Amino acid sequence: MRQLLQLALLFVLMLVLGVSANAQWECLYATWDNEVNGTGRQVMSVGVIKENMFVALVTYRAQNSFLIPYVDADSGLGRKYYYGYSSAVSGIYQVWTDGGFDQVPMNNAFMVKAMPDSLIYVANNDPDHNVLVFKYTSDTITVVDPFPRQQTGATSLFGIDVDNNGYVYVCTDTTTGVTSDLKVYKPISQWTPAGHVDAPITSINLPDGVYKGIAVTANGNAIFISDYENRKVIKYVGSPSTGYTLAPGFNWTIGPADTLSGTPPKRLGPIGLAHLASKNILAVAVDSLFKPSGGINYTTGRIYLLNGNTGAPISTDSSMHMIDQAAWSYAVTGSYTERGTGDVPGNVSAYASTTDVKWDEKGYLYSQSYYGWTVEKWRYIGTLPSFTTAVEEVGGTLPAGYSLSQNYPNPFNPTTTIEFSLPQSGFVSLRVFDLLGQEIATLVNEEKAAGSYRATFDASNLPSGTYFYALKTAGYSSAKKMAILK
Repeated sequence: MRQLLQLALLFVLMLVLGVSANAQWECLYATWDNEVNGTGRQVMSVGVIKENMFVALVTYRAQNSFLIPYVDADSGLGRKYYYGYSSAVSGIYQVWTDGGFDQVPMNNAFMVKAMPDSLIYVANNDPDHNVLVFKYTSDTITVVDPFPRQQTGATSLFGIDVDNNGYVYVCTDTTTGVTSDLKVYKPISQWTPAGHVDAPITSINLPDGVYKGIAVTANGNAIFISDYENRKVIKYVGSPSTGYTLAPGFNWTIGPADTLSGTPPKRLGPIGLAHLASKNILAVAVDSLFKPSGGINYTTGRIYLLNGNTGAPISTDSSMHMIDQAAWSYAVTGSYTERGTGDVPGNVSAYASTTDVKWDEKGYLYSQSYYGWTVEKWRYIGTLPSFTTAVEEVGGTLPAGYSLSQNYPNPFNPTTTIEFSLPQSGFVSLRVFDLLGQEIATLVNEEKAAGSYRATFDASNLPSGTYFYALKTAGYSSAKKMAILK
């Protein structure tokens, strides 16, 4: 009887909050905030190595910072070591060291990126604003030979990401008066050990503003950047070797549902970003950053899922394209500041304050609660759509010249095939534009060997109409028209 009453109450709360009873995202667990499995303080970011294996970045009052590793984690298990709890960690910080006199304390670190090889990259805000590189090994986070760190200059850092080739991307916080706002560095195996002052191989001069998170595609051909000040996400396309240009076909701005609310109001904006390469989906954490004076409310805290090509929501169904963490907390416990006890499972952080988000290799999504001192794992019940463009090489003889074929079928809904040929190796771009000349999608933007290729374009999120696609190399360019008919 008690369980039936709890289920009935949960259903009523969902209806009151506007949360669908068949919501498709569920929180599988939230690490408990306690002495046994807690981080000890505010969790600013999470770096995922693989499923249920991650590091929590603790930044106490935006000053002292340290990393807490979890392995085989769930709500009550997984933490590998512990600095202390609450006031006990007020003076605690982690130190990067080569084992000798070269030491850099972790301070004001806002974002962390972990890789499948257990390397952990931290955007640190010591006086030289180093990228600090650690490794999780033998249940310890340590620094390994060749002891990589990279000074980035005099400007504060916020976002950091690493592509599958090892290139490291860091973004400054406030870009007013700064010309190299986003910097790309070579893989750490190519960093110069002495001095730690390698120059970036390329940089982007962003418009003046306040930027937070960044996410890159697996091959580094696109960079997403959260513009916290203007409440939008922007996208650049290119490569580390050739540089990047703004992609005008990508557009996403916070909608009217994310209004300022509470007393005092919360300043909402996009913060952490994460790209799911297997489906070309961008996750965007939206909340206020840090505590406004006079208190805070916990009624907002969301993650949006966007088409990586266009910035459009991945579905018109909000139960698919949005995770409302605050509403989830209230639906489960009846409060924004209660985690639940007794029969309620450990899948509520409460104190919604979402500043970061990451994917694992299986497509599970991890977030955190800054004021809840927790890390969360989310699952989508069903199958997420895919917005990837499959490009495959077609066997046969080496083509005699460049060519771009008419897409087929044409008109099409929702996918079509585009074939092109290259008589010699080189950098190739294949892009889709609307009638106004705005870029809609980047299908290819990388070095390709000589040969014939077939690209599949998915226009599931585009309206009916006429579009153009253009192939460009160092010695050839061509464009053709195609039509979407739905």
